Amino acid sequence: MEFKFNFAAAGPPEEQGAERPPAEAGRSCAGLREHRLAQEELERRLEAGLVEELEVGGPQPIQIRHLNVWLLEQALNQGAEAESLDEGAEAGLRLSGAIASHSDLVPGVYEGGLKIWECTFDLAAYLSAVLLAGLRVLDLGCGAGLLGIFALRKGAAEVHFQDYNGAVIEGLTLPNVALMEEDEPPLDGGQRPDADDGGRDGEPPVKRRKSPPSPPPPEPGVLSRCRFFSGDWSRFGKVHGGSFKYDVILMSETLYNPDYYGDLHDVLCSLLSQDGTVYLATKTHYFGVGGGIHLFESLVKQKKVFDIQTVKVIDDGLQRCIATMSFRKDKPS
Repeated sequence: MEFKFNFAAAGPPEEQGAERPPAEAGRSCAGLREHRLAQEELERRLEAGLVEELEVGGPQPIQIRHLNVWLLEQALNQGAEAESLDEGAEAGLRLSGAIASHSDLVPGVYEGGLKIWECTFDLAAYLSAVLLAGLRVLDLGCGAGLLGIFALRKGAAEVHFQDYNGAVIEGLTLPNVALMEEDEPPLDGGQRPDADDGGRDGEPPVKRRKSPPSPPPPEPGVLSRCRFFSGDWSRFGKVHGGSFKYDVILMSETLYNPDYYGDLHDVLCSLLSQDGTVYLATKTHYFGVGGGIHLFESLVKQKKVFDIQTVKVIDDGLQRCIATMSFRKDKPS
C-alpha cells in the first residue's frame, strides 16, 4: 500500500541506568515526557480496540498484531481521549482537530504517528538479516511501534519508543507492545519471560478476547524491557543525561521536513553508542516539503560526524531507500 502526505496549513520506579527525562517544552506543543499506563487503563484500551495482524519482514515474515487505527482516530475526533492524555486536554484536542481535518501532518501538532508508512515494511524486511539479539534499540519516530516490536521479536534486550505525540504513544504504541504478551516467542533466540501460550486462531481481525487464556497486560515481560517517550527531538537527545546509549537506532519516514534535520542529527550524536548503527528508511524525495535522503545526506557529510551510505533502493512507484549511519572512525574523540 502506498501513502502520501496530505499537508495542511500551517508510575513505577525508574529502571536502572537511565534518568527520568525532564519536562521541558519542545517544538510547539510537545514537551518531553515518559509514558506509563496503569494496568487497568491499558487493559481498557485493549478491550476497546480492534486487533489486526500484519506480516512484517522476510523472507519468512512474522505476524505482528496491532490495534486498528481508525477506532483511535474516531475516539480522538470525538474528544473521548483528550482529558486522559498525559500531555493534557489542550494538546489532545489540538491533535483531534488535526485528525478531523484529515491531515497526515500538521507541524507542531501532529507528525503522522497514526499512519503505518510503507518505508516501515521496507526497513523490517531489511532488518530480517540483521542481528538484533541482546542489543539496546531505539525506535525513533515510532508511530505504531512496528519496528521496535520487530526488534523485540528478534531478541533485542531493551527497546525504547519515541514519538512526537503522547496521544500516539498511549493510544497506539504502548497497547501494540502489550499485545506481544500473547504472541509467540521472539526470533533469533531472544529471551522472554514465561507467558500463557494463548495462541492465535488465525481468524480475520476480531475483538480482543475477554476470557482466558489471554494474560492481563501489563504483567512482567515484554513491557519490562521497554520505555516510551514523547516530545520534540530538540529535547529528546538529552533524555538520559548521557548515561544511556543505543546499539541500534531505527527510523522510518523521518526525513520529510528539512527544518528538523539539525535536531535529528544532534539526537543521533547524543544517543548512538560509539560502535552503534542507525538504520534509516525513507523516500528519496518528499514532494511539497523538499526533504529526502539526498538533502539529509548532504547535511551529514557536511557535519563530518557520521559515515552514511545507501544500502538498498526500492524503485517501486515513488522511489524509496534504506541507508545506514555510523560514527566516522576518524572522528575526534
